[in-house]
Amino acid sequence: MTPTPHDALFKATFSQPEHAAAALRQVLPPALAARIQFGSLALLPGSFIDEKLAASHSDLLFSASIQSARREQASILLYLLFEHQSTTHPLMAFRLLEYMVRIWQSHLQRHPKATRLPAILPVVLHHSDTGWTAAVAFQDLIDLPPETLALIAEYVPRFRFVLDDISAETDDALRARAMTALGRLVLWCLRHARHPEELVARLSAWTEVVREVRLAPGGGAALSRVWRYILNIADPARPRELLERLLLSAGPEAKEEIVTIADYLREQGRLAGEREGRLAGEREGRLAGEREGRLAGEREGRLAGEREGRLAGEREGRLEGQRSTLLKLLRLRFGELPAQVVARVRAADAARLERWTERVLSSPTLDDVLRER
Repeated sequence: MTPTPHDALFKATFSQPEHAAAALRQVLPPALAARIQFGSLALLPGSFIDEKLAASHSDLLFSASIQSARREQASILLYLLFEHQSTTHPLMAFRLLEYMVRIWQSHLQRHPKATRLPAILPVVLHHSDTGWTAAVAFQDLIDLPPETLALIAEYVPRFRFVLDDISAETDDALRARAMTALGRLVLWCLRHARHPEELVARLSAWTEVVREVRLAPGGGAALSRVWRYILNIADPARPRELLERLLLSAGPEAKEEIVTIADYLREQGRLAGEREGRLAGEREGRLAGEREGRLAGEREGRLAGEREGRLAGEREGRLEGQRSTLLKLLRLRFGELPAQVVARVRAADAARLERWTERVLSSPTLDDVLRER
C-alpha cells in the first residue's frame, strides 16, 4: 500500500533513533526513562497494524537496553503507534493488545526456542479534532462493575499505554519540548495537518526551529521532506496560493528547496497523466487497429508499424527525460554522484525510475533510494 503523507513524514523522521529517543524521553515517566539506555535504541523491521487501518495509523518498533536497580542489563521493546484520524478509537487498548501479540509472534518465529517473551512498552502518539477521549488502560474496557472486576483482576490482561495527545498541545508547548528541532517541527506539522493554510500562516513563528533543523546533519533533506509534506496535504484546488504563502513564511533560505519540490510534484503529476494517456491511447489504438486491420490489412500494418516506431521513439525520449530529472533530484539531495550511480540511472527502465523517484525525498541515504526492493 502506498504510504500516506502523514505516514511517510512520521516514519522518515522517527525511524531515526536520535529523533525517536528524544520523543520517547519526552512522554515516558521520568523514573522509567532514566533506566532506558536510549543510546542503544535500534529500529526493528516490520509493521504490525491491520492493512485496512494503514491510511490512519503508522507504527515503529524499537529495541533498547534497560537497567535494573542492581544495574543488571535487560532488553525491552518500545512500540510507537501514531494515530492520525479525526476521532478517538474507543478500543485502542484492545487494538494495541492485538499488535503486541503480533510482535511476540514475530519474536517467537525468529527465536523458536525462546521460553520467555520480551517486555513491550506501548506508546500512542495521537492527534484529532477532539483530542483523546477513550480509556488508556485495557482493564477499563472489561464490561464489569469495578468491585466484580477486582475479584478477577489477576486473571485478565492488565496493562496501560503511554499516551502523547498532541491535539491538546499549544504551539508554544510543542516548540518548548525537550526534543530535536526536527522532531518538534514534525510534531507541529502533524498537529495542524488538517488545516495546512493555518499551518503555513503560523510557520513564521518557527523560523528559529527551522534554522536549527537546517544546521543539523542532513537538515536540508529533512526540511525538504517537511516542505513536501505541506505541499502534499494542501488543497489541490489552490496550489499556487499555498506555494506563495509557504515561500513567504519559510523565508529566503527555503526558496530553492520548496521550488524544487513543487517542480518535482508537478513533474510527477505530469508523468502520471502521461501514463494514463498512453494506456488509454494504447487501448484505443488496439481497437482501431483491429477494425482497420480487417478492412485494410497491409496498409494498416504499415501504418501501425510507423506508429509503433514513433511511439517507441517517444517512449525512449520520455525515459531520457525521467532519467535526467532523477539525476538532478539526486544531486540536489545528495551532492555529486558516483559514476556507477549515474550509469545505473542511465540504464534503468521506467519502473525502476518511477520507484527511485518516489523515494528521493523520503530516503535518508542514496543507497536507500536505489535499493532494488
